[in-house]
Amino acid sequence: MYLRALGAIALLIVSASSVAARGPYGSVAIGNWSGGAFTNDQTGAFIGCIASANYKSGVTMFVMVSAKTTWNLGFTHNNWTLKPGAAFPIVLTFDGRPPVNVNGRVVSEHTVNVDMPDTSELIRQFRASTTMSAFAEGNLFQFNLDKTGILLPALVNCVATVNRDGIAAARDFVLPQRTPAAAARAAPSGGTGSSLAPAQGPSTPELQLEAMEFASNFILKAALNNARVLSRAETPPTLVSNGAAWQSDDAIGFVRIIPAQAGVKGLDVASAVVANDAKACKGKFASARNSELVDSDVVFRGMSSCEDSERASISQYFILPRKKGGFVLFSVVANLRMGEARNPLREEKNKDFRKAALVAVGP
Repeated sequence: MYLRALGAIALLIVSASSVAARGPYGSVAIGNWSGGAFTNDQTGAFIGCIASANYKSGVTMFVMVSAKTTWNLGFTHNNWTLKPGAAFPIVLTFDGRPPVNVNGRVVSEHTVNVDMPDTSELIRQFRASTTMSAFAEGNLFQFNLDKTGILLPALVNCVATVNRDGIAAARDFVLPQRTPAAAARAAPSGGTGSSLAPAQGPSTPELQLEAMEFASNFILKAALNNARVLSRAETPPTLVSNGAAWQSDDAIGFVRIIPAQAGVKGLDVASAVVANDAKACKGKFASARNSELVDSDVVFRGMSSCEDSERASISQYFILPRKKGGFVLFSVVANLRMGEARNPLREEKNKDFRKAALVAVGP
């Protein structure tokens, strides 16, 4: 009955319809969160993936990613009597930091929904915090945010899997907690990936959080299989000061914040990274550096490959200006068989990566 109610909430959020939803298909079970994929009970169309958690206050909080990869945060209570369609201002506070003001909307007499854009301050703090308070209409509610850093990638994996393979592919969507070590060991000896070189410059929690935000935005937009951002404990020590790491079935990747330095341009960053790759490669090495326009924005790009007789480690680097000065470096490192490395369709995928980097940094 409880999961059926979640299905109804899913329909209300996505289509403003009271038609029933069916699910969950597969599972998202992390800490006190549970859910899965849901479909429209009449048409069978995939609606999205939703997970919820119950609290002693009687409030159920849920997080939903729609089939179009839009995010929603919501609250429901059986004793509420709200006016559907009404605005519902909420003040959210995460880990005691300055409050975030959001405008919720009432989608049923018991349920309030809040849009959570994937580049917003709201989702950034939700992902990185352990506690949250919500103040609305004179009432204060407290929430423990249990394992949200694992929950959000699981919901993205759920949506990506069902969009790609259909509802029949539903399964346990929680991604295994692994490090990129296995992928690094599989690369050719002395392969590419110099974004793993020791970081230079300041190390602050703000830089770490900023890098994790960019990494999360990137994998949301890059259509990678089973992608997730690694926790701080899983991230290589050379990155943890000002960077973040992610992994997927296809590749591993990194995001590094490069603070402003006098006279340093985007192509300088690309050249330095590729030069370090050349020193590390013990096989056949190739590289390129350029700048190009992508959707009217300049993206600096570096590429390097290191080949042995059977495999190639290929790194793509995308360097974008940072709003606060300096640059954001995105890297995608793939370990491929030789035939895959020379597949011309890979360039189409690289275009997707470049656009994903632009979206991740924001306008």
